[in-house]
Amino acid sequence: MTNEEHTNDAQGANAAEAKVEKMFEYGYRKSNYGPDELVTDAHGNPISVVDAMLSAEDAAKAETSTPHLCYYSPRIPGNTGSAIRLCAVTGTILHLVEPLGFNLRDTKLRRAGLDYHDMAHVVLHPNFENLVESMPNSRIIAFTAHATKLYTDIEYKPTDILLFGPEPGNIPDPMDIMAGPHVTEQVRLPMRPSLRSLNLTNCASIAIYEAWRQLGFAGGQ
Repeated sequence: MTNEEHTNDAQGANAAEAKVEKMFEYGYRKSNYGPDELVTDAHGNPISVVDAMLSAEDAAKAETSTPHLCYYSPRIPGNTGSAIRLCAVTGTILHLVEPLGFNLRDTKLRRAGLDYHDMAHVVLHPNFENLVESMPNSRIIAFTAHATKLYTDIEYKPTDILLFGPEPGNIPDPMDIMAGPHVTEQVRLPMRPSLRSLNLTNCASIAIYEAWRQLGFAGGQ
């Protein structure tokens, strides 16, 4: 390789590196972030997951354009990561009720949520009673295959809580939660007969967008 070729290669590498750094400046995630760097700010810089979370009290006071979304004891980190992204783009507050089936620092959750974590408000509740007590004036609308009413038969309000149970698995569905006295309505998404279920966050997306549509896509563009 001649000196000129070596110089050109070095200049090309420098230009490529500068371009990549420019991408990071606008919110792309660097590949060398550690596993504890779950969330990022608007420029892709890591911040603590605790800093990105909202307290139950603040969530109850927040004015929203969509109903709140609640996952009771979610088990698959990718689904919750996708829900974080869904809530970021719709302005929805996401409530996660323990026990969770994963660590909040799980890389699959981080990958599915991309760099949207800091733009969504996530609330962690130690149990379901904590959610109910923190939002006593909210209707809880449970999405379950056992319901007869369709999700489109509801007139949604921004103060509603759309409740989804755990992903199907070895643990039975918690019917004391999904059909308890705190639940105002039970609704379902229509499916072809004999088919088991949709993906959890696919269901949540359908529900949130129907509610947001009814509310005139307030805050959207």
